[in-house]
Amino acid sequence: MELIKPLNKKLSMFSSDPELYAKLNNREIITIKLAKLDEYAKDLLHLTEKTNGELSMSASSKHNSIREILVELNKLNCK
Repeated sequence: MELIKPLNKKLSMFSSDPELYAKLNNREIITIKLAKLDEYAKDLLHLTEKTNGELSMSASSKHNSIREILVELNKLNCK
């Protein structure tokens, strides 16, 4: 019984970006990056709630990760 359903059977959930780009097409990469973006957004919301609405350093780091993923997704969609 699998507790976590893999997003893609070609790679593990801990694969690096170079591994993703070597083995997946743009659509598959976008699916994985969107799942990461969703995870970061949920973490950011949770961390913000814990600090009474002020972004902590950890929340700020998650926010930066979200922005980097969005830039990457926009580049992939333009190809």
